[in-house]
Amino acid sequence: MRKTLYRKTTLRKWALLLLLVPLLSACSLVGGKDGNNAAQTSIDPPPSDLEEVWMQDAEQTAITDVGEMITVYLLDRNEYLAPMSLRVDQQPANPVSGAEKAIAWMTANRQLADQLPPGFVAVLPEGTKVNAVTENAAEQTISVDFAAPLPGIPASRERKVIEALVWTLTELPGIDKVKLSVGGLPIRSLPSSGLPVDAVLTRGLGINVEKGKDVQPTYAMGVTLYFSSQTADGEGYFVPVTRLVNRQEDAAKAALEQLIAGPQNTKALQPVLTPDVSIEKLVRMADTVNVSLKDAAGMPKSEVPSSMMEALVLTLTEATDLPQVSVVMNGDDSFLDSDKRTYDRPVTRPLYINSLAR
Repeated sequence: MRKTLYRKTTLRKWALLLLLVPLLSACSLVGGKDGNNAAQTSIDPPPSDLEEVWMQDAEQTAITDVGEMITVYLLDRNEYLAPMSLRVDQQPANPVSGAEKAIAWMTANRQLADQLPPGFVAVLPEGTKVNAVTENAAEQTISVDFAAPLPGIPASRERKVIEALVWTLTELPGIDKVKLSVGGLPIRSLPSSGLPVDAVLTRGLGINVEKGKDVQPTYAMGVTLYFSSQTADGEGYFVPVTRLVNRQEDAAKAALEQLIAGPQNTKALQPVLTPDVSIEKLVRMADTVNVSLKDAAGMPKSEVPSSMMEALVLTLTEATDLPQVSVVMNGDDSFLDSDKRTYDRPVTRPLYINSLAR
């Protein structure tokens, strides 16, 4: 099964409550993804759409040939959850599922700590064990039952544990929904606050949730934005932030407007677009988001930062549940980014995000 390249993010009711109510310390989460005949024998080039599919398949094969990768959400030095794509060492003698490996990386363990990028830590406490992981392909659901009792979780980590689990598990191929339990008992509420946890969780709960200015939570919606950050060694990576904004009909436009506005926490996150950028047009066509931007600074006379384009694609595919983005900048779609990539054809959301050194 192909890996799902895009996700839909609509903030659910309980995520709004969790943002507003402070969480207390927790002990448990249980609350009650050339010749003479050349002219005759020449072969016509393949249609552009088939050519693109072949190119994507070749890219996917190349990734598979060098080893499987799994995306895991870890805490950075600023207490933000960020996706890290880690390569799985092939161990035929001791096979484990992608979900089990992901959860192992998400669990504090001295033996696995050196496999994580420097500066990132696991969110699940040491000693966390899993009883069972069950996938239901028909329902695109994965169920994880943790062994009881679950080790204590600090108040500041309680919600982040749920976010990290849901966003990590929905990175797995064909998985859109997550069910969590401890000792066979479904997690119905967070223990310290008593706030409800949906029986079926999706990315709609948000990640690194923050509230926009002058926003009433009861009339809000969440848009997930991708800003850039840096490790202590200066290596760049993307951080998703779900921002609550006033409810609007066009979630994609709202997300792009917020991406242009930039991060609230400028000490930890860097903007990927400048305030000089404005939206001329944003429409959905079949499986593509078509966006036309205008930049007062004159881009793309010079190369456009690759981080800007990557964040744009990540944000718009997340907001629309569509797999690719077509970008026009100041009426031009033949520009290059700083990594010499062209944008005269739609750009697909990357399979893996943030492959840092480790």
